[in-house]
Amino acid sequence: MEDRKNEEILLLDEELSLTMVEKQCAALKPIITEFMESYARNQDKSVGEWLGWKMQQSFPDKKEEEIQDMAKGILADLGAAQEKKRSLEKAVENGISKESWFASETKKAVSAMSAQETVKYLSGLDEALKNANEALERTNAGVVSQNPNLDGFIAEQYHAQTFNLNAEAGGSQYRARVLEPDGKRYAKNSVDVAIFDKNGKPVKKYQSKYYKDASGTSKAAGNGNYNSQRMLTAPEQAEKVQEYLRAKGSKKTVTDHIEAPDGTASIPLTKADAKQMQNNAQSGKMNEFNWNDSYQTKTVATKIAKKAGYAAVQGAVIGVGFDLARKMWNGEEINGEEIVETALTSSADSGIKAAAAGAIKLGAEKGLVSSILKDTSAAANVAFVAIENAKVAGQVMSGELSGKEGIEKMEQTTVATVAGLSAAGKGAVVGEVIGAVFGPVGIAIGGFIGGTVAYIAGSKVGETIVKGAQKLRDGAVKAVKTVAEGICNFVGGVCDFVGDVLFGWL
Repeated sequence: MEDRKNEEILLLDEELSLTMVEKQCAALKPIITEFMESYARNQDKSVGEWLGWKMQQSFPDKKEEEIQDMAKGILADLGAAQEKKRSLEKAVENGISKESWFASETKKAVSAMSAQETVKYLSGLDEALKNANEALERTNAGVVSQNPNLDGFIAEQYHAQTFNLNAEAGGSQYRARVLEPDGKRYAKNSVDVAIFDKNGKPVKKYQSKYYKDASGTSKAAGNGNYNSQRMLTAPEQAEKVQEYLRAKGSKKTVTDHIEAPDGTASIPLTKADAKQMQNNAQSGKMNEFNWNDSYQTKTVATKIAKKAGYAAVQGAVIGVGFDLARKMWNGEEINGEEIVETALTSSADSGIKAAAAGAIKLGAEKGLVSSILKDTSAAANVAFVAIENAKVAGQVMSGELSGKEGIEKMEQTTVATVAGLSAAGKGAVVGEVIGAVFGPVGIAIGGFIGGTVAYIAGSKVGETIVKGAQKLRDGAVKAVKTVAEGICNFVGGVCDFVGDVLFGWL
């Protein structure tokens, strides 16, 4: 038991010691209790009406307009998270993975953004975009810009830069580069594109052939001496070129993309698309390449969804919040609130989620809990995740869900919550809120909220949910050990969520 406690202390942020967590939870306990009891006593009011009234009582010095905005913000965030959760559950029932669902939702969220805004919003790939466009500009510059074979040069840069974007998003060590000559002329049979590892060692080399049709490309591929190089061409030509080389007795590989040993790959480019890019460049209509359309938001979004799921697993490992709830309620006479118990075993939980969010907001405003939870969205989403995870813990303990199914449910809740925040379109603030909700503060406080609400429903309910959380923790520890290594390679704007803020304390 002591070893596990030591593990939990190490998992917490340096500025969030176990002692500090316990102090904050102790201060929050009477507030959350009061909010839950108040909600239970005021069943004649709608959730919105009650929350506005309760928040006005809690913040007597604030103007009514400010209070109403606060209450509406909490309900809006809770509603967004709930709507996304239902949408994800329906998708999963229809055989769609949570990662694919999240990618689709992310595309909707960024549909009105420019390419640069989208990439910054998702993963901070600003530098990668800059490098990609500068590479194309170099290709279009000077005498090369009027070269009738400019589409071939564009194809080389296209493959190198789309590969690098995918590598950046996926945390790959590999990078691709077009091998331009030091002088004015290219050497015969020289390598066009190569992939390098983190030490600068080439791991794969490609000879790019983008002729008018498969016949022209095949003849060009068969005439040169391209030792140790793979042939790179348009997707509609690759198969025919491969057949031609095999008929000639060649074992050379033909492909429509470049690919590193870890599976990171470029995006295929047709001859027609390459030619259109050439025409645009030579007619002066070449705009900055729209990486948003070609690169596909799905690539980045899928990575984020996987890391969101991992956040849920890691959250299960840190059971300090649930443990503190049990410690603080142990031996206390509890007159269980039937309304709260019903909410924890049904979908009619909007009231207790609103009450939990209001309590967190008040605690943060009073300086009793971490100031990062002052943000209304942070308070609302911590409450949402806390109640959902408590319900899952209860279902696992009752046998309604297996441990594995419980972890999956928690992952879905996390992914849905992130999608709800993204849909709100709050730009850079989203990264900060996600860091607050799924970082050490949100996880610890959320666990305590879930356990406390369970005890408010009665001793039996509280014990069941806390034991369920412990059972989930045991399974989550194994999952964490399996996927922890190398999980934090993602960098950039949303790295606030999937990197330094979320996983920096692992």
